[in-house]
Amino acid sequence: MSPDDFYQAVQTALPHGATDREQILADLKDILDLGVSPDDLGDPVVYALSASASETAEKKAPRYSRVWDPMNPALFVPRVVGLGWDLNLGAVAVKLGWLRPDDMDEDVIEAIPERALALTKALPAAGAIITVIASAVALSRSSGQLPSGWDYRFRPRKPTSNASALLPGLLLSGGAAAWAGLAKERHDALSRSVFATSLSFVGAGTAILAARSARLGNRSQPVTGFTSLLLGPLALSLVTGLLPVREGLKQVWQKEGLSR
Repeated sequence: MSPDDFYQAVQTALPHGATDREQILADLKDILDLGVSPDDLGDPVVYALSASASETAEKKAPRYSRVWDPMNPALFVPRVVGLGWDLNLGAVAVKLGWLRPDDMDEDVIEAIPERALALTKALPAAGAIITVIASAVALSRSSGQLPSGWDYRFRPRKPTSNASALLPGLLLSGGAAAWAGLAKERHDALSRSVFATSLSFVGAGTAILAARSARLGNRSQPVTGFTSLLLGPLALSLVTGLLPVREGLKQVWQKEGLSR
């Protein structure tokens, strides 16, 4: 079936009075324009029913779930906290060819092995542990003050007390890890862990920069800063979402005797 035929079939299957009908069709067009094969999207009637249900569920879904939403082709979504935009890591995984938009269904979530889910849940806590260790190193090197922040070149700003410099990162990492641990359902645990991993490792990044600044003084740290505050948290959050879903897919394929 060609992309145009698939689009027309979905358009016909969607009730004209359905809520968000136009949004579903616009999202489908974006997905097809990205080069996703209609064969990967399944039966158009089933897709129409599933997309309609997903749109309804998305309105009830927590805000943080939008940072890991492979079904949404948009790379940037409204921020979970505050104004601006967050990166939809689920869309990143789809655009990189690591997932299909419909891979993260309930069967896949339920099939995720406990070891993979446990690792996903552990990553925010790992970020908090790294934050504590790096903060301890920063304290051991400090003469009583540490940078209050860093500029766009990751050069230290004016000094402040050790507590003022380190406490925000410790609270961010520890709070993110504790919040991620509150999840009870598998789907929520996955979404929380993706978002919490990013926050937790941003906290770790600030502590690492503080520890290095205590040793390097006013020298800029562009590589360390970019890696620890930007690239690292995003990459680890992507792994947090991708790893368990891929493991769940493998279990489903093995059960059905399929290969990808």
